[in-house]
Amino acid sequence: MAPRLRVRRVECDGGLGDSREVTSSSFQRAPTGPLSSFIRGIRAMARGPRSDGSYVRLPDGEAELIFRFTPTRGDAYVVGTRQSVFHKQGDDVPPEAIAVRFKAGGAYPFFGVPMSTLNNRVVSLDTLWGREGALLREALCETSDMTERVRQVESTLAARLRSGEVFEPASAHVVRRAVRTLTQATELPRVDALARELGVSERQLRRAFDDVVGMGPKAFARIVRFQRAVRASRRTSSPDWGAIAAATGYYDQAHLITEFRDLTGVTPRALLRAEASTASLTG
Repeated sequence: MAPRLRVRRVECDGGLGDSREVTSSSFQRAPTGPLSSFIRGIRAMARGPRSDGSYVRLPDGEAELIFRFTPTRGDAYVVGTRQSVFHKQGDDVPPEAIAVRFKAGGAYPFFGVPMSTLNNRVVSLDTLWGREGALLREALCETSDMTERVRQVESTLAARLRSGEVFEPASAHVVRRAVRTLTQATELPRVDALARELGVSERQLRRAFDDVVGMGPKAFARIVRFQRAVRASRRTSSPDWGAIAAATGYYDQAHLITEFRDLTGVTPRALLRAEASTASLTG
């Protein structure tokens, strides 16, 4: 029997993925200045009274930095790019949190390690930043004002981007071009064709993607295609999966279903049913 998946959908401007319900006491904003090149948005989230607090995020090719707050403590961790569903049960989700969503290929300057070391992992910020991570957590716990907390997070990330500790692979500019090509292309190119267009070898491109995105270009293209199919399915109450498969680059409907199972653990129809079952709680 396929696992039961409950999804709360939230539209993030320009985002690829899904995440926890944003309630009336929550807000989100896009950063300005240099951070806007790397960060898609920052969300302050408070669990609503009607929410069970569960968190489900579909694979989207993006990394997140999460700060969690309870009445007695706070913690912080990085969620690397994933090729499977990231799911937290309600008991594991705190009353308040801040989520920094990085653009695809946008997290690499901030953590000092190749992003492949964070792929499919959740890593404490203290492990990556040492004392700086602990100091930021302590500062955030000294105030209960979520707007001030977001300001401090933005300020710290901006300072880190300006510092000499930025992790900047020589091929980062190539990957940024490749990500734009893959996300904007009407028809997804093969990896060999993409490498030729960028003037690098396939091996160089794979290594560069591992450093900057956290997965290879083929895996990233797979997720781009999956997200296109998910978005297409939401535009109608009765999706034509065969037509969606043809429009988004799958060989056929069977191929689409197989990919959905691999990435989410459930069929496309089951995924939509899971969303529909919670739709009344997310409005």
